[in-house]
Amino acid sequence: MTIKKILPILGQPNPEQPTDVHLVGRYALGISWADNHSSIYPFDRLRLDDPAFEGQPPEALTDAMAWPREIKKLPDALRVVWADGRESLYPYAGLRALCRCAGCTGGH
Repeated sequence: MTIKKILPILGQPNPEQPTDVHLVGRYALGISWADNHSSIYPFDRLRLDDPAFEGQPPEALTDAMAWPREIKKLPDALRVVWADGRESLYPYAGLRALCRCAGCTGGH
């Protein structure tokens, strides 16, 4: 995973610090960041982007692999326990770098 580095500005909120974690519809997780940016992470994409896979995600996801059983906001990372029992830990800097919105990917 390539991490886009966000330059924090002294006196400004840390753009890699979430202020809110919430569900978006039935199949995605939303995160609001301290710099007022918002990101949406579909559950299946989030599972494929698990940092523990290190470029070798499973070939196909089952429903249990792409459905979170528990989501917890920790001080430095987001912890997701999936329905198949796997636990994934997403450091906030890496999670922010995974944002695929038009502003973050250069789309318009």
